[in-house]
Amino acid sequence: MSEDNNKASGGSDPKKKDSISIIYHQKNDSPKYFEIKRSKIYLFFIGLPTLTLIALIFGAIGILNTSPTHFIQSYRDNQKNKNELAKQESLNDKLAATLEENEKLKKEMSETQEIKSAVAVQLATGDAKNPPAAKAATVSNPNPDLKCPVACPAPVANGIANSIGLSTLSLFKPIQGQRDSSRPAVLGLSGFKTAVGRDTVNLQFNIIPAVTDDSKISGHIIVLMKNEIAIEAYPLQALGGNDFQINYSAGEPFATQRFRPVDASFVKPKKSGNYSFTVFIFSKSGDLLHYQAISLPLKL
Repeated sequence: MSEDNNKASGGSDPKKKDSISIIYHQKNDSPKYFEIKRSKIYLFFIGLPTLTLIALIFGAIGILNTSPTHFIQSYRDNQKNKNELAKQESLNDKLAATLEENEKLKKEMSETQEIKSAVAVQLATGDAKNPPAAKAATVSNPNPDLKCPVACPAPVANGIANSIGLSTLSLFKPIQGQRDSSRPAVLGLSGFKTAVGRDTVNLQFNIIPAVTDDSKISGHIIVLMKNEIAIEAYPLQALGGNDFQINYSAGEPFATQRFRPVDASFVKPKKSGNYSFTVFIFSKSGDLLHYQAISLPLKL
C-alpha cells in the first residue's frame, strides 16, 4: 500500500522526476490523474512565445520592405536610371552624326588642299592665266564657303603654324590663339589598363612629366572612349553643351611635378569589343600639352 502511495505521489520513482503529476477533480466525477513531461511544459510556455516573437519580427521586416514608400522610391530610382540611359543614348547618336559630318568636312579639306597644291604648282611654273592678285586670292581661300572643322591655330609671321596635334580637335570648341605645345613632349603617359565594374568602365593611367627641373605642370584632362557606333567623354559634363562641342576647361583639373594617377570613368557599354581611348591634356590657357590614342579590348 505504501509503495502504491509513493508511486502516486511521484517521490520515489526516478522516471517521474522529469514529469509533473496533476490530479484533476470535477464535481460529481471521480478524480483524474495526469502526468506531463517538463519538456512539453517548457515548449508550451517558452518555445511557442519565442517562435511567435520571431514570426512577428520577420513579419514587420516584410511589411517595411513591401511598404508603399519602398515601392515609390524603387520606382523613382528606376525612372532616374532609365532617363540617364536615354540621355546618354541620345548624346551618342548625336555625336555619331557629328563624327560623320566631321569626316565629310575632312574630305572637303583634303580636296581643298589638293587645289592649293595644284595652284601653287601653276604659280611656280608660270602657266596660270590668272593675274598674280587673283592667283594669290585663289591660293589663300579656294573655297570661301568652307568652314574650318577644327580648332584652327593662330597665324604666325611666316604663315606657318605648329599644328601637329590640333587637327585632332574637331570635337573641341575653337580657341583663339590656341597652340600645339606637345612637341617637344612635356608629359608622358604610362600604365594603361581598364577596370570593368557593374555599371562603369574605367581607364586608368599615370601622367609623368618629361621635364626634369621639377617645375609644376597643370591643366585639364579629357578622355574619349569610342567604338564603331558611339563615343563617350570623361568627365561626363564635358558634353553638356547644346552645340555638342567640348570646352577644354570642362576637363578634370590636375597639377603635378612628378606623378599623377588618372581614373577616367565611362558608362558601361552594352557589348564587348575593341575600344579606342584618346587622352587630351590641355594647359590652363587651352594649349594642347599632350595627345595620345590607344586601343584596348573590353570583355563585358
